[in-house]
Amino acid sequence: MKKQARTLIIITTAVLVLVALLLGLLFLLPEDDDETSSTSNTEASDPSINLISKDTVDKPVKKVVIKNDKEEFTIARNDEKQLVVVGYEDLPINTTDIDSLASSLANLTAIRKVSDDSLKKADFGLDKPRATATVTYHDDSVISIELGDEAAGDSGSYLRLGDDDAIYLIDTMFALKLMQQSVVYIGSDLIVAPEVKKDDQSGQAVMRSMKLSGSFRAGNPLSFALYENPEDTPIGSSGYFIKTPKIKGTNETVTSIAQSSTSLSATQAFVAHPTSAQLKQYGLDKPYSICELTIAVQTTAAADDDETVTKYYGTGNHIIKLGKKDKDGNYYTMVDNYNAIYLVSETSVPWAELRYEDIVERTLFMINIAEVKSISIEANNKKTTFELTHFPDEEERDKNMVVKVDGKTYSTPEFRSLYQLFLMIVRYGETDEKPKGEPEVIFSLNPISKEDKTITASFYKYSPSLYICKLADGDICTVRASEVKKMIDEMDNYLKGKSVILS
Repeated sequence: MKKQARTLIIITTAVLVLVALLLGLLFLLPEDDDETSSTSNTEASDPSINLISKDTVDKPVKKVVIKNDKEEFTIARNDEKQLVVVGYEDLPINTTDIDSLASSLANLTAIRKVSDDSLKKADFGLDKPRATATVTYHDDSVISIELGDEAAGDSGSYLRLGDDDAIYLIDTMFALKLMQQSVVYIGSDLIVAPEVKKDDQSGQAVMRSMKLSGSFRAGNPLSFALYENPEDTPIGSSGYFIKTPKIKGTNETVTSIAQSSTSLSATQAFVAHPTSAQLKQYGLDKPYSICELTIAVQTTAAADDDETVTKYYGTGNHIIKLGKKDKDGNYYTMVDNYNAIYLVSETSVPWAELRYEDIVERTLFMINIAEVKSISIEANNKKTTFELTHFPDEEERDKNMVVKVDGKTYSTPEFRSLYQLFLMIVRYGETDEKPKGEPEVIFSLNPISKEDKTITASFYKYSPSLYICKLADGDICTVRASEVKKMIDEMDNYLKGKSVILS
């Protein structure tokens, strides 16, 4: 019995030791993944700290004085209760950025606290703050904010409130707001398109006219305008005509310029209330390019005879002056009576270096054949005159016009093709060289209306591939010799009763 008791005791002791080992392992083993993850996330989460809560009213900020390494300025409410930089009351207001700043100052949240000891402020750049903001709130409480160094890893910047010993980490966006210059809060919408009335279904903002001058044009201004009555617009025209230096039609370039010129926004304000020295420094004492712009809303209305007439309202006149460019290609710009220099991108002012030859219509003339009385062509020591008689009530195209030369009737359909060839002689390029000698070809078009002037183009040999074309109004350009030769050859074929070949 004694031997059995001893054996039982040994077995019991072994079991107890084994149980103890198992319990120890159970407590020492790591928790399962879910529990571990949950604990780690809880420990890692460090909720942000709200430092200022003043956004319980619509306009929580009354005034803020900002001082940074560039300047010191004050933002306060004007007579209209709008926050504005003091001293810039005469300039447009950048309400978006000012309201964003005020919102941040009214509800300021730190990422985390980094120290409770203000004695260590030198370690965080708070002994000599990069910027300070002294804010007066709606309840007349005043809180000062100090901005220190940027934190390592570009995770934010250090900040301290007034005499509080604690030092916090603040997000980079707020830090940047305190580092901005006062000109950032000047509005950049310089010209706003006129507003179309709510009940105007056909109204649209348009550019009515533009006059360009400045040192770039050396005293030779360029101006163009919209045909006030669309019915007066010649066939094929862009809708605008050149007024100076010569009355001419325009090409499609003007259309894109007009579409982009009913408004103007700057990249940013650059200098408020510039001095004479600054105007000279940025090229605005003698502007490089000047634009005198007229915009309006164009609409249509019914007249007494049930016809529609074109009318305009909301007309606005503006002056834009461009000086030098900055390193990024932006123009230093002044607009209207705003006493500030702005930066405006090249794409916003496509007219900056616009020249007469850039916009003049390429065709030497553009007139509907139904408005032509006669056409004369002198070439190879011979003058040919085409007399056109029109019958507007005749619906059939081949019968509503009769073509005669020296009393002989010729094909109407073929003459329409020949007329297209006349139109296909286009401006090739510009030249300052005056034509010499006698013209080899003279083209003259006589309109039916006595109000329209006769169009005369004289072609002078310039090179094997080019003619100099001199128009009756004194305009001179070059045209391709091949186009003039094609016109003469096909005219001869037409007079011989052959088909006119366009290509």
